[in-house]
Amino acid sequence: MGEQRIDKTKLDVLKELANIGVGNAVTSLSTMLNEEKINMDVPSARLVLLQDVPELLGGAELPVAGVYIESSGDADLTILFVLPLDSGVNLISTLVPGSNGLFDEMGISVLTEVGNILTTSYLNALSFMTNLLLIPNPPEVAVDMSGAIISTIMAEKYMVEDEVVLLSTALKSMKTRIEGHILIFPDAGALKKIFTLLGIR
Repeated sequence: MGEQRIDKTKLDVLKELANIGVGNAVTSLSTMLNEEKINMDVPSARLVLLQDVPELLGGAELPVAGVYIESSGDADLTILFVLPLDSGVNLISTLVPGSNGLFDEMGISVLTEVGNILTTSYLNALSFMTNLLLIPNPPEVAVDMSGAIISTIMAEKYMVEDEVVLLSTALKSMKTRIEGHILIFPDAGALKKIFTLLGIR
């Protein structure tokens, strides 16, 4: 449900974006964790209908934590890192020992930093692949139901595109496993522009 029919060439491009993004993120996260070994599953990459996103994330009423950035420059995009609350708790507990994974000021700060690393990693990957200038704005954080977070982004962007890129992955260290999703919300014409620059019609 929700997955668009997409030709193999476009799918290969999305997978390449995912692979480059993973490489960028692992390097930065390992540094943040004092060089602890970090692995990330190679993400699945799909083009999905916007209306189906909350269900694909586990349901519109599923409590989640999300970090998102908007980019400006040659193309306007919003990139969202979203994860279930139990993965958010694991993430905070791993980076702030003794915190019990609370979404307090420190917990939100940690979530923001990791989300910023992941979202900018994929933004940088997209910039590398297309030679587009993509300038990230400061990240924003939300802890709410998945449907509410998606609705907020849609309202802020006045979404006219009916497709988004969905990348699903898992981050693993020696101590924990954190599952999450990266979503790329394109402004009008941005996705077509990206594929065109990559020689895909």
